Amino acid sequence: MNRICRKAGYILLWGFILFQFYLFIRIYWLVSCVIPTYSMSPTLYRGDYICVSLQIPGRRMFVTDSLYENRLIVHRKKGIRSIKTNDIVVFNFPYSESKRHMKLSMKTFYCKRCVAIPGTTYCWQWNNREHSIYLPQKGDVMAIDSINYKQYHKCIEYETGQNLKLECGSVYLNDSIVNEYRFLHDYYFMQGDHTSDSYDSRFWGLLPDDFILGVGQFIWFSKDVKTNKIRWGRIFKKL
Repeated sequence: MNRICRKAGYILLWGFILFQFYLFIRIYWLVSCVIPTYSMSPTLYRGDYICVSLQIPGRRMFVTDSLYENRLIVHRKKGIRSIKTNDIVVFNFPYSESKRHMKLSMKTFYCKRCVAIPGTTYCWQWNNREHSIYLPQKGDVMAIDSINYKQYHKCIEYETGQNLKLECGSVYLNDSIVNEYRFLHDYYFMQGDHTSDSYDSRFWGLLPDDFILGVGQFIWFSKDVKTNKIRWGRIFKKL
């Protein structure tokens, strides 16, 4: 009887240790995300499950800001490294609650490739037209005018919690004219690998650093959602 009790005790102890280890990994290092669309194909398919590192660029801590409609303020722990060009990034979609204003919400996560980092200019083509945008980095001071208002007004509204408007060729932040602005965040340009069928930064704009969850590392499981068959050849595929 004592031997059985000891065995049960060992099993419970090891179960508790493994559970604590799982929680540590889950909270501090890795999370699992499922890919719901084909916007990242052929790199990622619908039905792929990927492990995402929270240590790139660092784990987020949240504080509620009661001054601006209870929005979340992010404090990020020091990570392994910063986001680099070509990283596959999982992030909170900035417009899951409103098409007009960015708001940090846990409702919707996107997975796209980072194609441009802060302090660089990104150029792309869409509908036979060339487009370009400079990605501000924290501390950048930029002139704000009627020409670039459309590119940056949502970013400025997110940072200030105030309304930015264009009237008679002048830009106003609430009732004050704005000629230049110092950015408080780093901004990234996210794009799907399946460029002809991806809703990304080309359409909804720049992504602030606050919204980034982490960087995809490898596919740990994959299942074809149509046939219900496991894609064995994709399991443990490095991203």
